[in-house]
Amino acid sequence: MDGSARLRTPLDDLRALIATARPLARTERVVLGQAVGRLLAQPVVAAAPVPLRPLARRPGFAVASAETLGAGPYTPLPLSRAVPVRAGEALPEGTDAVLGPEEVERFGSAVQALASLAPGENTLARGGELAAGETVLDAGALLTARTLGAAAAAGVREVTVRARPRLAVTLEGPAGAMLRAAAGPALVEDAEAADIVIYPTDGVPRLACRPLEDVSLIRDGERWRLALPQSAAAWLGWVALVVPLLACLEGRVVPLPRHARLAARIASAVGLTDLVLVALEGGVARPLASPDLPTWPAVARAHGFVEIPPACEGLAEGSEMLVTPFH
Repeated sequence: MDGSARLRTPLDDLRALIATARPLARTERVVLGQAVGRLLAQPVVAAAPVPLRPLARRPGFAVASAETLGAGPYTPLPLSRAVPVRAGEALPEGTDAVLGPEEVERFGSAVQALASLAPGENTLARGGELAAGETVLDAGALLTARTLGAAAAAGVREVTVRARPRLAVTLEGPAGAMLRAAAGPALVEDAEAADIVIYPTDGVPRLACRPLEDVSLIRDGERWRLALPQSAAAWLGWVALVVPLLACLEGRVVPLPRHARLAARIASAVGLTDLVLVALEGGVARPLASPDLPTWPAVARAHGFVEIPPACEGLAEGSEMLVTPFH
């Protein structure tokens, strides 16, 4: 092991520090349609029964079930009221069941029942999906397009979500532009208002990790200060450190690494954790750059990175390993 590497902070120490981060106490009230991708800070509760009125479970005719008693294919019974309905449509007043199109016989405007129905047959009763006060989505749940439908069905128009961490980036050049774009809506201009401040490194090796040797991470009260290089390596710092920190502060789960097979051998320095950019082609990972000098073209083409632990001299071609994805 290189003596200088022995004196540096292991990458796992920074990860242990990040693991101490807890979700922010701040919350926001957001219109439901703009809350997709956000984490709920409070549960979504149905304010009223869902549905409010009985619904047709199938297309056909809404009828009063009492008028169908004794009806059959050979004993049709006239109906005083038979209203065409679509599946999911509310039943008209005075009806409590739905006859399928094959269960009626029509003569002009007159309709006869060819089947006998019980009250509520082929319908969804009031409150059949949700009772008033029932929890639809728990606090901490991720609001997706799919779960948004359940919240909307419960009559919810706004939800309380966990606040996004605020992030300031003072790096310049391509690295600064890249990270500001990656920050998206979390980006703020005022570093004093940020939960995470990313600023340029001073070039002094502190971390036993290539290509992030001069990276440092400090917790300053409730604020986190991260020094990243003003080079293409800043992207590896973003994925390896900023993404997990943002996830902790918002209460998210970081996506799991993907299994892949290495297309070519990667040499590594003992004593250092090496992060190597790779492109994924099916289940095969192709190395794109050396761990000490990732290039901008390599960052642009990469789908993730492979992590080689300090005790390892490298990975052989065909090795099964894990790839940390960029998405």
